[in-house]
Amino acid sequence: MRRSTELRLPRTLDAARRARRFTAEVCAKWRVPGLAPDAAVIVTELVENTLRHTGAAPRLELELHRDNLHGNELTVKVTDDDPREAVIRESGYPPGLGLLLVAQTSEQWGCRREPTGGKTVWATVR
Repeated sequence: MRRSTELRLPRTLDAARRARRFTAEVCAKWRVPGLAPDAAVIVTELVENTLRHTGAAPRLELELHRDNLHGNELTVKVTDDDPREAVIRESGYPPGLGLLLVAQTSEQWGCRREPTGGKTVWATVR
């Protein structure tokens, strides 16, 4: 079974907080509250990266795949209008650690270009 929902976020200082609250509410509604803590870390980092590194407003999408054999998998996606690929920075400077945290928290993550010219950064948690 597959479920998905999305939230368009404004370019405001509380966008990451709104995204975390939305994620927690959706995980509770979908009865996967155990996925909420890791998803909240990922959502925070991806939304803040969009706000910090682009001029775009982020769009958050959550997608749940239920699988009796492999368990539940939640994919967090944040889309923006900036075509620059999201990459992990090699420096140890704290503002560059967001995607490293996403990589360490998630099962897998990636970045793909959108036909509209922007990108989607995604990560999965189990």
